[in-house]
Amino acid sequence: MARTVAPPLGTVLSHVAWRSGYLKSKQAAQEAILDVLQPLDIVLVSSKGKRSGQMIPGLFGHAAVYLGTQQELQRLGVWSSPKVQPHSARIRNGQVFIEADAEGVHLSKASVVLNTDAVAILRPRFGSLPQRRRAVLDYFSAIGMKFDFLFDVDSPDCTFCTELIHRVMPQLDLPIMEIYGIRTIIPDSVAVSAIRKNGTLAFVGYIKGDQNGWSQAPISELANDIGENWAARQR
Repeated sequence: MARTVAPPLGTVLSHVAWRSGYLKSKQAAQEAILDVLQPLDIVLVSSKGKRSGQMIPGLFGHAAVYLGTQQELQRLGVWSSPKVQPHSARIRNGQVFIEADAEGVHLSKASVVLNTDAVAILRPRFGSLPQRRRAVLDYFSAIGMKFDFLFDVDSPDCTFCTELIHRVMPQLDLPIMEIYGIRTIIPDSVAVSAIRKNGTLAFVGYIKGDQNGWSQAPISELANDIGENWAARQR
């Protein structure tokens, strides 16, 4: 029954929110995040004020990838690519992230992605510049792909947030687990890969907010927050 109703129900619930993210109104926090981002950085977001942010188990409910500004893509050597140029106007307009959500795979502005409560920034470790270029171009090639409401990494014609990362950068070896017979990747497991220092993802930063302000926290606090979130679920 869940498989049958997942697409229409997921579409409706993706628009349900009872408050904005705590970081939305904190410009200094958003600037602190943007200042450290590099192309291909993974941004995990925790949005407990949204129904979609509570449906995914764990602290983090979504992942986006920072692709970069025009200047960064020029330095990377991909700006003039036929895969990038159709999206040049959107990039100049600030759509520097790519994400897969109920609307499919698309570019997004920082103000959209960072409308959240907490952000963990993880940096893929790549061995060469050609690998980085190829990954960026593969992300652009995925724009327009349909969203996978079943969160199944084995579905070939649709994708979800962490599966998109897995598709483009399989060398990261993101942890896949089986839930109700479906192989999937939950965002918390991506964070844990960086915490455990498995060699493919580096921890860059953890920024979180509340009603009173925001703070930059160390990797130990990220680990504690993830652990406390799962312990609370088990209680």
